[in-house]
Amino acid sequence: MSTLQTSVLSAMQSVRTFRRHNSALSFSSSSLKPQPTLANLESWVRLYGSNSSSYVLLEGSKRYFTSENVDGFLAYQISAGIAVIAGDPVCPPDQASLLLKEFVRFMKGRPICVYQVSPRLLDGFRHCGFADVQIGKEAIFDLRRFTLAGGEMELVRAATNKATREGVVVVEHNPFAAGAELVNQELREVSAEWLKTRGERELGFLLGSLGMDQPTAKRYFLARSGKGAGRIEGFIVCEPIYGRNGYYLDVTRRRSDAVRGVMELLTTDIFRLLRDEGYEMASMGLAPLALLDDPDLKKHPRLTRLMRFAYEQVNDTYDFKLLYRYKAKYHPHAWETRYLCFNRQRLSPRMLYAAVRVRNATTLMGLLRHRHNEIRGFQQKLKSWKHAASFAIGVCSALLSSSSL
Repeated sequence: MSTLQTSVLSAMQSVRTFRRHNSALSFSSSSLKPQPTLANLESWVRLYGSNSSSYVLLEGSKRYFTSENVDGFLAYQISAGIAVIAGDPVCPPDQASLLLKEFVRFMKGRPICVYQVSPRLLDGFRHCGFADVQIGKEAIFDLRRFTLAGGEMELVRAATNKATREGVVVVEHNPFAAGAELVNQELREVSAEWLKTRGERELGFLLGSLGMDQPTAKRYFLARSGKGAGRIEGFIVCEPIYGRNGYYLDVTRRRSDAVRGVMELLTTDIFRLLRDEGYEMASMGLAPLALLDDPDLKKHPRLTRLMRFAYEQVNDTYDFKLLYRYKAKYHPHAWETRYLCFNRQRLSPRMLYAAVRVRNATTLMGLLRHRHNEIRGFQQKLKSWKHAASFAIGVCSALLSSSSL
């Protein structure tokens, strides 16, 4: 049996153990701090939110840690006895280490992991004794320089031209305007159809949702056929990155039979519209497992082999390479590294499991249920390398995926 297969077996045995004992590892409600108001959180995000996921921290099931000594917060969940922090702390960069140190003390020795940490705050984590591993790179665009001209943009330009010839028009929609409910319902239908093909539901730890329950700073861009009078072919929901004067193209949805080129037209029109409004940058989010070039990966050989195997060899269930290529064809002006940080010498299966549970438990558990219908008994499944590889990819995807086509 290979080292990778052994690692997968160990991880699954850990999953079974953690699920069995998770009640004993739960966080006592008596030790939870009073939570800040949504107004306070929004104010901090507007002042200090520089990560593409900063605005997403305002939604979903999260807890928030604050300090009297720091102007800001960090968002987290407790899972399998692990404190899982979502992205960068939202505070002045020179106060991030202090906030993190106080959080570590508040956790009283509990293991902590943090994912999608940016290079901007990485030194702060290292200063607090955290180790880190690169998990991918984020596609960043300088809107002032973005253009469809030139040979390198030929494929994107051809796709947008085709969608335009087919009568597709991009418009912005306000889901809280008078008479918007019919459009809102169609958005929900398109989203439900898209999610059904992937066996998932809306998630909110570091992934945004439609968010049409109450007014927010999200912006909704729709692509309609019939020169704007037809059905919604696809849409993208964008969230502000206040600290960088930009937007994150987060929630992307399209019909299974959408007009070809609709997502390319949506993306490039959004870039153009944002640029014309004076915004400077946009993010298409993380390309998980792509461009793994950090020299420190040598410190984590097993995890690095697993991530590289997932990226290079498996493309039937979770196509990391396809996701990277989709983002890359727009030719980002920068690929910014993102990290998973943890306050232990090594990243344990327990930490992986905790991150999976809060990030994307549906993907992992759905994968296992699907496999259970094919072959009874998990040990029997692992006798097949294909099933072992599929589980490994499920773990990687659940932990790392942050955007979809």
